[in-house]
Amino acid sequence: MNTRQISLAAAFLAIVFIAHAAGRILQIGGAQLAPSIAIYVLMALLIAPGLGWGPLAGIALATGLLTMLATSSPFPLANIPAHGGSFLLAALLAKTFGRDGRELSNAQVIGIVSLVLLVSWTLFSLFTWLGLLGTPFTGQSFGRFGASFGTGFAAWWVSGFLGVALPTWLIALVLTPLLYRAVRPALIRQGMLAARA
Repeated sequence: MNTRQISLAAAFLAIVFIAHAAGRILQIGGAQLAPSIAIYVLMALLIAPGLGWGPLAGIALATGLLTMLATSSPFPLANIPAHGGSFLLAALLAKTFGRDGRELSNAQVIGIVSLVLLVSWTLFSLFTWLGLLGTPFTGQSFGRFGASFGTGFAAWWVSGFLGVALPTWLIALVLTPLLYRAVRPALIRQGMLAARA
């Protein structure tokens, strides 16, 4: 990793932290809004194709730790595998589809952010559930928008998906492609990214 790549990653990580902290405004039953997903997916789409797995693993760990520090969720450690692991998935997809600096289509960006969000929510809900096992949290009945889903992990997953993951996905659906189209050309012009049509 050169100095420019380190600076770029550090800037993105700062925005990830701020975006995740801002998500505290919507804390619903053990989970919060996570606009940080749109930012770390954008970071992966832009910088992962030009980096090796060592630096990407370090960025993933930093992503997990920063979202853990910024969260209002009842089991903060769940953020490390959820967001760190999801950053690595986004990096893998970026390396696969954006190889050699190729520009991704809007459909590819939307597909990647959608898959990453689904994996992130599943990992977060699983690790939160395991971390809070035996507490009143896991014994409660889960519901959303007037519908009751019952008790257990599946009820928590569906309830949280509707209340938190779905609004997060809508934010990412707009932000990620929009920012990708705006930021990528600027970084290419500044010589921070290699480009290929």
